[in-house]
Amino acid sequence: MSPPLTIAPGKLLYSKNYECDMMGRYKSIQGYERFDGQPKPSDASYWALNFDAGTAAVSEGNTVTGATSGATGKALIDGVVTSGAYATSDAAGYLVLTVVTGTFQDDENIQVSAVTKCVADGAATSRGASNDTDDDTWLQDAIEAARTLIQAVPGTGNILGVWQYNGVKYALRNNAGDTATDMYKSSTSGWTLCALGYRLNFTTGMAAFVENETVSQGGVTAVVKRVVAQSGTWGAGTAAGYLVIYTLAGGNFAAGAITGSIAGAATASGAQTTNTLTKSGRYEFENINFGGHAGTIKMYGVNGVNQAFEWDGSTFTPIVTGMTIDKPNHLRGHKNHLFLIFKGGSIQHSSIGMPYIWTPITGAAELMIGEEITGAEVLPGDVLGIWGRNKTALLYGTSAADWELKIHAREVGAIEWTIQNMALPVYLDDRGLTSLTATDVYGDFSAKSLSNIIKPLIDDKKTLVISSLRVRGKDQYRLFFSDDTGISLTIHGDKVVGFTRLDYGNPALCACSVENTRGDEELFFGSDTGYVYQLDSGQSFDGSAIETFARLPFNHLKSPLHKKRFRSMTLEVEGRTTIYYAPDFSYGDPQYPAAASFNLNSGGGYWDQAVWGVFYWSESTVGTAQALLDGIGLNMGLLMRTSEAYEDPHTLQGLLLCYDVRGIQR
Repeated sequence: MSPPLTIAPGKLLYSKNYECDMMGRYKSIQGYERFDGQPKPSDASYWALNFDAGTAAVSEGNTVTGATSGATGKALIDGVVTSGAYATSDAAGYLVLTVVTGTFQDDENIQVSAVTKCVADGAATSRGASNDTDDDTWLQDAIEAARTLIQAVPGTGNILGVWQYNGVKYALRNNAGDTATDMYKSSTSGWTLCALGYRLNFTTGMAAFVENETVSQGGVTAVVKRVVAQSGTWGAGTAAGYLVIYTLAGGNFAAGAITGSIAGAATASGAQTTNTLTKSGRYEFENINFGGHAGTIKMYGVNGVNQAFEWDGSTFTPIVTGMTIDKPNHLRGHKNHLFLIFKGGSIQHSSIGMPYIWTPITGAAELMIGEEITGAEVLPGDVLGIWGRNKTALLYGTSAADWELKIHAREVGAIEWTIQNMALPVYLDDRGLTSLTATDVYGDFSAKSLSNIIKPLIDDKKTLVISSLRVRGKDQYRLFFSDDTGISLTIHGDKVVGFTRLDYGNPALCACSVENTRGDEELFFGSDTGYVYQLDSGQSFDGSAIETFARLPFNHLKSPLHKKRFRSMTLEVEGRTTIYYAPDFSYGDPQYPAAASFNLNSGGGYWDQAVWGVFYWSESTVGTAQALLDGIGLNMGLLMRTSEAYEDPHTLQGLLLCYDVRGIQR
């Protein structure tokens, strides 16, 4: 949007797969890799194990075992013989192994399927290649071998949701028959199906059931995992609600008396029903604590086609609100209430501290803002922000006794799935990316537009929005589109550092930012491949090269009317990479030929039109590369490109130009 003469030299006209760091530098993005709870591919390594007395070959893919130590490993390549021969039982050489467990011992037999192939000659050595070429090759082979072990979430279709609770990652996908949705949790052996249990409705409850007691009716038994009394009282014998039960045995319950092994007594309304998730939908989650200590935090979810639910790692509890169409599509915990958002513009909350109870008698209530609600976030000052498609409201107060709902903006709202709570919320409106900024009045806010400088891009992409993500460790907001692309916004304090473009090659259909058990931030997204991917992890796009572009603006060097002869340029980069480059002169005017030393086509080096030159970087802390130029023009622009799959990110630090000033352009 900016006039060419006003663009600062360090800005970018175009970028791909770079991000602005908080200091304003451009850093190539980290990759992503598939995830299921097993060790990450990028953490894989290899071991070299020398052997002698070899009698038969160890082939690539064989699992080898030390007969004495019990250590195991998988052969990355065929065993290499450096002397002797298998036929004479004196072959000597080395094995290259990955996924090694235990410690191999010197002189122990090395076996494949309990058959001795050779004898260990020393212990296995981590990264034990004798040269850099083999080290690079074997390390990359180990990474790819580990990648093949990571599995897609079982089922069919898109990943519908991804989340973390108590350090475990969860993913939801339609089952193989496309008849319902299954929930899986990550483990060291991959995705494991979560059992959702059963629901048993009851009336005339006379004595409260206790969690983990056994409920029985004749020969039918089950373990009670959750007790939800929605109405009445146990003391009066009028309690009614439902039990969540697991470990069903002896057949099915029927209408009639049920008793607990410890205390419970009630009347079953009929047979138990299996807890299931209707297929498809789009999931949203939040971990909320309605108890008094860290151990009472639970995971809550909605998806627009099922009732809301609670999950504590082993027990699935449906949340029944009493709505005719009980299918909330957004949720938020606020002031010890569970807020659920329904189609039709309704936002409702549970009773205080009771996410299962939705009666006004105990404090539940419904609020409206006059249009469809696209999301809600808790703002500084403990105010609940509620967004419609074209309206913003703020909810003040602590409960139904003193709620005060104020319409904040009648023409500014949020597109669904774009609201992220940074230091202050950032979201996409029809006018562009917007933030609610705190004012001098505590608990009050004003809307601030952030993306005017990229308005054409926002206007072009806003109908393609599918998800968004906050990255707390980088002060970033990321917005994803259905064409596999995205936008990264870096905010430092209340200042916009810059925008860059992303292209992951896979759509981020759902995404989440979570903290692991060590407190480290982790980023995940689910795609149409059926895989869950961990973002900002690894050095590739799940094995594919990361391609970057950076086009610098045309720099007139403070004299836009003077012709200049450009002699050389020096680029400073942190990291090790190979950069391809192409210069342009005088806005790409073909009458100013490109420098001959770059072997470029006349008129400049736009993508698909140029023959690229190459920079090779040193291994110093800040790499510098100098290239001779022989171009004449009023100004100079530069396009840079990289494409790598096994290199760490690099950072563009600065560009120096050497030039002579010639006459004024007439």
